[in-house]
Amino acid sequence: MGTLGLDMDRGLFLGIDFGTTNSVVSIFNFRDGEAQTIPIDGGNIFPTAVQFEADPEDEDKLTRIFGVQAKEAAIIYPLSTVLSIKRHLGSDEQIKVVVDDKEYSFTPEQIAGEILGYLKQKADEYAQEELGITGEFSGCVITVPANSTDKQKKMTKAAAVLAGFDEDSVYLRLEPAAAAISYAVNETTDKKVLVYDFGGGTFDACILGIQAEDGEPSISILSTFGDNNLGGNDIDKIVMDMIYEEFKKLTDGEIDLFDSEVDDGVSKRQKKTALVRLAQAATQAKERLSQAKSTKVVLAPLIQEPKFVNINMEITREDFVSYRRSNALGDPQELYEKFRDKNLEDLVGETLKCVDSSLAACGLAESDIDEVFLVGGSSALPLASEKIRDKFSKEPFKSKISPALSISQGAAYYCEMIMMPTVKGPVVHEVTIHPLGLEIVGRRFLEIVGSGIDIPKDGLNIESSEILTTNFDNVTSMAIVVYENTSAKRDKNLSVSIDGMKRLDGTSLRGIPQGPKGREKVKVIFHVGQDNILKVTAKSMSVDGVVTELSVDELYE
Repeated sequence: MGTLGLDMDRGLFLGIDFGTTNSVVSIFNFRDGEAQTIPIDGGNIFPTAVQFEADPEDEDKLTRIFGVQAKEAAIIYPLSTVLSIKRHLGSDEQIKVVVDDKEYSFTPEQIAGEILGYLKQKADEYAQEELGITGEFSGCVITVPANSTDKQKKMTKAAAVLAGFDEDSVYLRLEPAAAAISYAVNETTDKKVLVYDFGGGTFDACILGIQAEDGEPSISILSTFGDNNLGGNDIDKIVMDMIYEEFKKLTDGEIDLFDSEVDDGVSKRQKKTALVRLAQAATQAKERLSQAKSTKVVLAPLIQEPKFVNINMEITREDFVSYRRSNALGDPQELYEKFRDKNLEDLVGETLKCVDSSLAACGLAESDIDEVFLVGGSSALPLASEKIRDKFSKEPFKSKISPALSISQGAAYYCEMIMMPTVKGPVVHEVTIHPLGLEIVGRRFLEIVGSGIDIPKDGLNIESSEILTTNFDNVTSMAIVVYENTSAKRDKNLSVSIDGMKRLDGTSLRGIPQGPKGREKVKVIFHVGQDNILKVTAKSMSVDGVVTELSVDELYE
């Protein structure tokens, strides 16, 4: 592909796979006509981590260390290091860090913005110094899990703006769709493909239809189903549980590393350091067990007070696969109950349940799938490949691109489409992922936007087929509460309180003319952009023509 038609007025765009554990950035190299991963600090895979330090020149300021150095610093400075920030996007919790005994608070999008800003800075430097490209990356395509909520997407976009990208030039695209582009860019035959995306923090199963039209693949998302709380981190915790059980035996169960308030002779700092070392040892052991039949875990010492405790144990792959988790390991109770007594077979089995739901949603059987494309670092587990092979009676596709890099490079192809709109390339037909709607009388869910609907380039506008009316006499406002149905249920009388029903936002339509119950009618319109971000508008349909736009009501926040 040449460079004719390059829309340089829009600036340069960077493809970003912002992961729970690791992140990868790529660009489309117009000189070579292909996507290219940019090394950050010497490596293609960048740990999604940041550590804060006091500024020696100004005690009221903080400096930052990112990536590999931050991940390693977590062992020594656990209270001032933030890992796995992606799992916090979508929540309202404050992220606390302690530097020189001073506590600082950040929102999740602020921390994510810090890391994205560093990736942007390093990508700018590489493009200028190594590729001879003038200017900087003003826009980006960031990939998000297919099962992301609207709030997670909005916070991801907010983080990109904080990182220095232009707000109008931040695009969100689904991870499995981006991975499919990197797979399908050279595809010449029609196929139905399963993208098995097993990342550090999430799992997505996405069924794609690929049509090779005049040598330019057209990709349609037929269905997707996933779990935002199932990933490589949860597999790491199986190994971590094995190591922690050994620790409990050596200490007769008298020390709880996860309770920083109990007086058991171990300081809070030492406990935090020990947990970081445990987590890193578990991750390394899991990775080694993907290649070897056994591995050694040595933590000498793990703690030094009130006594030296050394961990020296052998873990076999067989033990790893069959071991059932028994400790909470600091997880919230609800999350712990999800993984309690589960082993690796069970976790991989949960991914296959998502695969089955995705197949059922588009009416396909295993035999209809022509290719299985593995994405994400956790898909490298031998057990995952084995189960996929057994289920589909075929070997997963062997890509020349590492599963860890495919999403970022797919995002780079999206960048090419933005920067060179006149040049043909792989086309992805974006669709809605989950049904969207409102809470109505009786706490029922009124579906307005269904799943699997094609989203045009200028967005999808759908007006509610059911007109809302006032439920009481002489009211002047109406609550508009928006939900997303991430469950597999599609009944007409679903309650908003069922599992999988996620409340996205609450708003209030003000200025309604007073009148008897049921007289005032309100029309609601949902707009979904290609980044799957939702905007809701409610309008009065009263006789006197009053039109009132939505405003966020603190009552519902």
